[in-house]
Amino acid sequence: METKEFESIEAAVKAGVAPQPVAAAFNELSALRAELKKLGEPESYYLKAMNCPHHHRIFAAEPHSYRDLPLRLAEYGTCYRYEQSGELFGLMRVRSLNMNDAHIYCTEEQFADEFRAVNDMYLKYFKIFGLEKYQMRFSTHAAEGLGKKYVNEPELWKKTEDMVRKVLIESGINYVEVANEAAFYGPKIDVQVWSAIGREFTIATNQVDFAVPAKFGLTYRDKDNSNKTPLCIHRAPLGTHERFIGFLIEHYAGNFPLWLAPDQVRVITIGDDEPLLNYAKQIVAELRAHEVRADGDYGSEPMKAKIAEAEKLRVHMMLVIGGRDMEAGAVSIRLHGKGNVGAKPKAEAVAEILQSIKERRS
Repeated sequence: METKEFESIEAAVKAGVAPQPVAAAFNELSALRAELKKLGEPESYYLKAMNCPHHHRIFAAEPHSYRDLPLRLAEYGTCYRYEQSGELFGLMRVRSLNMNDAHIYCTEEQFADEFRAVNDMYLKYFKIFGLEKYQMRFSTHAAEGLGKKYVNEPELWKKTEDMVRKVLIESGINYVEVANEAAFYGPKIDVQVWSAIGREFTIATNQVDFAVPAKFGLTYRDKDNSNKTPLCIHRAPLGTHERFIGFLIEHYAGNFPLWLAPDQVRVITIGDDEPLLNYAKQIVAELRAHEVRADGDYGSEPMKAKIAEAEKLRVHMMLVIGGRDMEAGAVSIRLHGKGNVGAKPKAEAVAEILQSIKERRS
């Protein structure tokens, strides 16, 4: 409520001309304000631009020993960045974004295994989504940028860059090394991928942070009973949700594999006889019971029109059912962009659909 609006209502209540419900609500609000004032001045709230400081505060909330490490904090949270209007670009660059983000706090001895595990996770995702062309871009610092663009810790820069380079070489990962593109707090890897039409995207990051944990006073008790600062690995395997979805739409040109398709299966009837409709609805219910995204087109429109509509909407699979299919307990299968692939018994078709989704077949 605006201050002027509050003051006008307050004047009406005091003059006895405000309606009873308004006066009652105002008195309740006044009592609440009085209680809040007892708690002191209100705090300022800000939109979160990143998850890093909050995870650091969580780490600092209680003491840790070397036995607690590695400590992994993951969050699929919403962040906000005031991008300039000219920089906004569909799903690829937005102001409200969902970060698939995590921070791993570890010792130097644990670093190689943790950093390698993050890279391995990326490779696993590439295989799932059928991303065959990728490159890991290893960004290092430049000496002339120390104290300006980068934290002025030359020995730590050399040490952490050597650690990252060793992991990449030992893992046999396809990478290129690029100078003067590191984060201000440490070396990083940006994962470049190419869509099916050859367009390049930066889709993930794996960063080493040897500076910020110290600024936040993060420590752990080591074996020799001394306090040490952990290394922090910032990892975002799929970047932001919005950007990754935008990439997938372009990569598949909207023709998603069955397991990923928004509309996985559509049951299309040839005719609208009640027994046929019941048979079709039973199939839809069975698929939905197994969490398949299925629906039915039971209208009286011609079959070709129904198929054309499903093709237009890029429904991955169509199960076309006529009277003969119903009598045989079968379905005729059509795939988006490929046409008719033949008839199969209903139970066999459903089993293959479920297995294909389970195995994430391309």
